[in-house]
Amino acid sequence: MSKDQHDDEIEIIDDIIDTKGKYRKIVQAAIAQWVKDYQSGKIQINTVNDLRTLVQLDTELQKGLLLSNKMKTNRSRKRGK
Repeated sequence: MSKDQHDDEIEIIDDIIDTKGKYRKIVQAAIAQWVKDYQSGKIQINTVNDLRTLVQLDTELQKGLLLSNKMKTNRSRKRGK
């Protein structure tokens, strides 16, 4: 793999990491809104699956971010050596 191809691949991975972070913020905002609506009585207990789905999505995004950040750290260490 050429240096240019490698740099392009790193840039794509970094963009994916940034996008996952943005999606996670959206999911966290949706969870916060769900809790407010639930507390105010706008949402009944039978829609708890919506919250479960949001929490599962947030968890998957968080796992992906942790993994991506580890990869990013490893790349930085390799470049520094």
